[in-house]
Amino acid sequence: MARDTNEEYDWVNDPFNEKKIAEEQERYGMSGTSKALVGVGCVLFVIGFVALIALLLFGIL
Repeated sequence: MARDTNEEYDWVNDPFNEKKIAEEQERYGMSGTSKALVGVGCVLFVIGFVALIALLLFGIL
């Protein structure tokens, strides 16, 4: 069965529109400040976790 030749291409929801894809990624993506704050939070968490393990191992608590 052949595809319907009268069917028109949907230009509004074009899945290959690079400009539209870039705009959607920018709209849904995290800003640079947010990424930096998440990174700082992760580093502080790791430092705190290592310090807690060190305190438990050496019996200071």
